[in-house]
Amino acid sequence: MRIKKTLASMLNGIQKVEETICFVGLIVCTFLICATVVNRYWLHLEIMWLNDLAQYCFVFFMFFAFAVTTMKKGHVAVNIFSTKLFHNKPLGGAIYNIFLELLSLLIVLIFLPGVYYFMLRAMQYPQYGTLVRWFNTSWLQIGLFFAFALVVFHLLVILQRDIKEVVKLLRTHQQGEK
Repeated sequence: MRIKKTLASMLNGIQKVEETICFVGLIVCTFLICATVVNRYWLHLEIMWLNDLAQYCFVFFMFFAFAVTTMKKGHVAVNIFSTKLFHNKPLGGAIYNIFLELLSLLIVLIFLPGVYYFMLRAMQYPQYGTLVRWFNTSWLQIGLFFAFALVVFHLLVILQRDIKEVVKLLRTHQQGEK
C-alpha cells in the first residue's frame, strides 16, 4: 500500500511539473510576443531576435503540452465514434479505449528510437539560433525526446487504469449473470 501511495505521489509530482512548465511557457511566450508587438509598432526598435526567442520557447513548451494533453486523455481519442458505437455498453467502450491506447502507444514507440537518436545527435553537435545566438536550439530536440518519454509514461498509466476498469466491469457483469 505504501508503494502505491509513493507511485501516486510521484505521478502527481510529474503532472504538476509538466503543468507548471506549460503554464510558465504560456506566460513567457505571451510576454515575448507582446514585447515583439510593442517593439515593432510603438517603439520602432529593431530587436528582431525577440520573435525567434518567442518561437523557440513556444516549440519547447508545446512539447510538454503534448505530454499534458496525453495525461488528460485529450488527443488520444475521437469520442464521437465511441459514443455512438458503445452507447450503453460500458464494457465495449472500455475495451475500445484500451485498443486506442495500445495503438497510440505503438505509434509513439515506433517514433521513439528516431527521436532518441535525434536527441543524442543534438547533444553531440549543439546548434545555436541565428538571431538568438546564445539560444541552443538543441534543447528543442532534447525536449522532444523527454516529451515523447512522458507521453509513453502517461499512456502506460492510462492503460493500467483502463485495464483495471475492464476487470472491474467484467466482475460486475459476471456477478450480474449469477
